[in-house]
Amino acid sequence: MNNIRFENKLVELKIELLSLIRSFFLFGNPKKVRFGRRVRLTGKIRFGNDVTIQDYSRIRGRNIEIRDHVFIHENVFIRSAVTVQIGRGTTINRNTCILDHVIIGNDCSIAPNCVIVGSNHQFMDGSKTIKSQGSEIVGIVIEDDVWIAANVTVLDGVTIGKGSVVAAGAVVTKSVLPYTIVGGVPAKEISKRNHVLV
Repeated sequence: MNNIRFENKLVELKIELLSLIRSFFLFGNPKKVRFGRRVRLTGKIRFGNDVTIQDYSRIRGRNIEIRDHVFIHENVFIRSAVTVQIGRGTTINRNTCILDHVIIGNDCSIAPNCVIVGSNHQFMDGSKTIKSQGSEIVGIVIEDDVWIAANVTVLDGVTIGKGSVVAAGAVVTKSVLPYTIVGGVPAKEISKRNHVLV
């Protein structure tokens, strides 16, 4: 048992050292971004301070901004065709996929296995293949202090209002008012959260 603990500690130290070197090489600051194993970055990406990106996550595209104190768990895929912004203090949990045009506010919690896609295939012309008709991009906005529970899908054109909660397994097809709890397929209002208007 002690041998396993010692081996695990050595692996952790190696990952930490490689992260410090990579962050210093990329940003001139060894602690700006903490990298896990095999994190891949491609394109135009701007980072705030104290960002963590854990093992096997991939971020690629243009106009991507990840602000201060963001924590990205394992195997997250972020791809931007237009803009992806992730606000300060937000957590993106493992196996989540964020694509195309998505704005996420501050202090949000996104649970594992969520799919947030700010685009949609054109498909109405039955005489053409779906792939040949291209995509429409409206975008998704997730405002501050939103909790999106596990296995949620958010479709293009949706705004999820400040302080809202999306229950596990929901498919969000329409915008959600602030401080609202929604769930189901398609997602519908379940109740409201108590809050003080400022």
